[in-house]
Amino acid sequence: MYSVLILAGGQSRRMGRNKAFLDWRGRPLIADLIDRFRPISDDVILIAPDLKPFQGLNARLVPDPLPPVGPLGGLWSGLLSARHEWAFAMACDMPLVDPRVVEWMFEQRGEADAVVPLDDQGRPEPLHALYRASCLNAIASALACGQRAMLAFYPAIRVRYLAPSIWRAVDPEGRSWRNINTPEDWKQLQGEIP
Repeated sequence: MYSVLILAGGQSRRMGRNKAFLDWRGRPLIADLIDRFRPISDDVILIAPDLKPFQGLNARLVPDPLPPVGPLGGLWSGLLSARHEWAFAMACDMPLVDPRVVEWMFEQRGEADAVVPLDDQGRPEPLHALYRASCLNAIASALACGQRAMLAFYPAIRVRYLAPSIWRAVDPEGRSWRNINTPEDWKQLQGEIP
């Protein structure tokens, strides 16, 4: 079992409105994401700097650290609050995230501290990844040094990278970590989904 951390702290500048509340299949995207993971996790956590808009959702609400330090701070807060040793961390703007892909990733963890897919260009997808509580000290050290990049703590932990040649067996197109940044992205996605 693992916790699920949904990071909803972005400012959605390019979208022009809060991506968590985009209408997805007749309901807010964030509500759909939470409910999608409820059958496989008893600990779904939403992390954001302002929790007021998220009251009433079926998730535990955890504030970002103050002052905000970006998604790395959200990951730290989420891992610190998680009830399980492992947690799946994702952004709130991934409408196609597939819990079956996450379950498969969890099976790949071995002795790693993190399980992270690589995109087709070999870049890590840190907000569609599994992290162990053992990452907390490395994250805290990175933040204490003023580092805010999501990958800043990776050199201090054991990362199991999942190359496209591995993950294509469960997600042939890498749809699970496709995110939405602009109104154009959103419109294109809606045109693709029946």
